[in-house]
Amino acid sequence: MNAHLLVEIIRSRTSASLKLMKAPGPNKEEIELIVEAAAAAPDHGYLHPFRVLEITTDARNDLGDLFVKAVEEIQDEPTEEALTRAREKAHKGPVLLVLIGCFHGSDETRIPKYEQMLSAGAAMQNMVLVAHAMGYASRITSGDSARSSAFRKGLGLSENEEFLCFISLGKVDEARPAKRRQEARDIHSTWMPE
Repeated sequence: MNAHLLVEIIRSRTSASLKLMKAPGPNKEEIELIVEAAAAAPDHGYLHPFRVLEITTDARNDLGDLFVKAVEEIQDEPTEEALTRAREKAHKGPVLLVLIGCFHGSDETRIPKYEQMLSAGAAMQNMVLVAHAMGYASRITSGDSARSSAFRKGLGLSENEEFLCFISLGKVDEARPAKRRQEARDIHSTWMPE
């Protein structure tokens, strides 16, 4: 494996605008490969602290209804415009995946929740990097609506599960330039014991 090529793939990945993202998105086999990359994330204790839920095109209207229910739960008197915007969110991005945390409590394992969350974060990173290597753009989104009880219930989340983020995948005509990233020297130091 060429480490320089891998670092270049990592450096060149940027978040795409959902407004500019268009079809095609990854096909079934490519999605399977992307999810396979998620499964390769570090997983202390083999807890499998995440899963990936795909929202198909046929289910987008139902997802829009869920967004509306969430807005109605969160806002006292949502405007018609807010409800329309909520419904439209469900139709952005050709392929829409949901990363769900499946966290185990201290009664089940000695592995703290933050380590399980790190595992889920590594899974997310693996997914967007593999998608990028395939030529797809990605965008990670979340928001209050997706963390509402109406949304939890609508997605069928178990008691130990949490919505983490949406991962939208598709094509863009031109990738956004990468934002200024930290240099290795900015984040790397050597521990010197006293």
